[in-house]
Amino acid sequence: MRDYDGYYRDGYYEPPPRRYRRRRRGRAGLVIFALILILALVFVWRFTDGFTRFAPPELTNVQDGFTYSLDALAGEISPDMRLDECGIDYKAELESMAANKPKLADRLNFIADHLEIYPEEAVKTALQGEEKLDFALLMPFRGEDAGGVNAVITAQKGTVPYLIQYDSRWAYHAYGSSVMGITACGPTCLSMAAICLTGDAGLTPARIADWAEGAGYYVNGAGTAWSLFTDGAAQLGLRSETMAADEDGMKSRLDAGEVLIASMLPGDFTTSGHFVVIVDHGLFGFNVYDPNSIALSSRAWSFDKLEPQIAQLWSLSAAPAGESLAGTTWYADCEEFITLRAEPNTGAAALTTIPRGGEMTYVSPAGEFTCVEYQGQRGYVLTSYIARSGGAPAVNPAPETDPPAESGGGLIDTAKEWLEKLM
Repeated sequence: MRDYDGYYRDGYYEPPPRRYRRRRRGRAGLVIFALILILALVFVWRFTDGFTRFAPPELTNVQDGFTYSLDALAGEISPDMRLDECGIDYKAELESMAANKPKLADRLNFIADHLEIYPEEAVKTALQGEEKLDFALLMPFRGEDAGGVNAVITAQKGTVPYLIQYDSRWAYHAYGSSVMGITACGPTCLSMAAICLTGDAGLTPARIADWAEGAGYYVNGAGTAWSLFTDGAAQLGLRSETMAADEDGMKSRLDAGEVLIASMLPGDFTTSGHFVVIVDHGLFGFNVYDPNSIALSSRAWSFDKLEPQIAQLWSLSAAPAGESLAGTTWYADCEEFITLRAEPNTGAAALTTIPRGGEMTYVSPAGEFTCVEYQGQRGYVLTSYIARSGGAPAVNPAPETDPPAESGGGLIDTAKEWLEKLM
């Protein structure tokens, strides 16, 4: 009788060698497939627009809605609104776009039907798509204003708030040759950086725009000067350094808590010139806050995609306490009193008066004016009539003309102040 126990002990049931070799070949095939897949993914990421999505920016501080009725707007049109800046080619483009995008058709056709009242910059903006269409449509009906200076922005120091230049609170605020929705990418970028680095949410895009223009940082025919991000940034309590567009250097600066602002060449972001903020980096590239496009701010950008489009790059950080005037105490250096105004000009509404020797807190420069806070109210005073407690007077950019004598210079100035109060 066969000893079955010994039969199994002899190792008769060992797996055939051939089956073992198949298993090894199968594993090797999986490894090769995984390597090919990884290489393909890397190729797609680096050389195409693949993998460009990331969490979009927080839109807490974005107000891009406009309320209007097309019928009501049509009733407001008058002969004196006629500009005739756009030809039939623009009309054809608008109508073609309307035919291809039914959702936008009513608004695009409205512009096409009333093309004679639209400035060319408004039509070009409308043709960019839905993001700024409402802003562009309303341009003939909304005159330049001074809105948005005191807009409320929710921000935490160390975090860059996403802001857009065509925000409904300041979209039609005058800046340079047009309004902020068209020309103020630079001030909006500096506002984002300054709020992050200083923690001062009062440095709104409109406030920065007023100060930048008053200080000569807007150049007619060219736009915002690059010096806004060096000399101008320094006056806001920031340290700015021009840097090369180097991938490792950019990542290192961002990791250190600095904020990058880039001047962009024609390409993905602009057809002429533009400014954007680079706020972070991750596995799939850099996170860019474009003040002119929520869509372009909702994707990641590889260095290979960004670098050829960067004309100039600045790295901004908070200046050491000794280098910044923000938060320092100043006093009214005058004979009687000075006026705290709502805007940085002598014709702006008077908020209150500050008596001789009255102390205030320095906020930021504003051309020939300085933004200060006095007894809980924030406004503007002429720089020539304030002095730093225990220090030198404010040094703001020299205006092109002598500043008007607003108050404190003698009996005539005092009389003018009282007359303004009575009026």
